[in-house]
Amino acid sequence: MNNELEDNYGHALQLLVTHLIKNAVKIPKPVLQGALDFESHAWKKLDDPAKRNRLREISALTDAPSDVHRHFEAYPHKFSKGSYGRYLTSLHLYKESLGA
Repeated sequence: MNNELEDNYGHALQLLVTHLIKNAVKIPKPVLQGALDFESHAWKKLDDPAKRNRLREISALTDAPSDVHRHFEAYPHKFSKGSYGRYLTSLHLYKESLGA
């Protein structure tokens, strides 16, 4: 597994959660917990099957057609939409690297 892909995904997830904290009504708990686990370096201690399971859960809550996806589709600022696009790219690359 590529640590760079994991690091890129963790950073993008943290930026996603930061945006949601400032601009959204509700952040799904698994999404918030994933960002906190990257921040505390707990994510790196998980084995690959646990990472795959968590990643699938977070993906279902953040990728289309989720509430998070709808939030970003309706959000008026280009920078935030670009940040979400980078999140999706890092999510898909990381999922692929894990075989999730």
